[in-house]
Amino acid sequence: MDFEAALTHELKTNIVALENRVYPLTAPEATAGQGVPYLIYASSEGLRDKALDGYMQSKAVHAEVNIVAARYGDMKAIARQVSALLIGMEGRVIGTDGPFIEELTYRQDPVEIYENQPGLYRCMIEFTVYFNEEDET
Repeated sequence: MDFEAALTHELKTNIVALENRVYPLTAPEATAGQGVPYLIYASSEGLRDKALDGYMQSKAVHAEVNIVAARYGDMKAIARQVSALLIGMEGRVIGTDGPFIEELTYRQDPVEIYENQPGLYRCMIEFTVYFNEEDET
């Protein structure tokens, strides 16, 4: 199971309020009245570490999750749950047989915005995970 599949499994299994609405890059059109809350994720393929004798199996993967909800309080509550889940991934295998996450770091505070056109609240959380590529199956 690769990193994105494992992350999706973790989010769908552990964040009940999302009701399995976890999507890569984009989500179906949603309004304040239906299709929310949901989460959009994006991640890179990662950057492999390099030593003097060449590239290693370890890598860093930059990722982002966006929590979208109709109410500010709901967005905040789900963002807290997602943050706790992400932090809890450090030091364990994620998904059913995904990579072992050696380290997870945040580089900035989560960003919160209100989107006028759909009338929805969004919280963006950026993070980086470090693991060995050979752990992915």
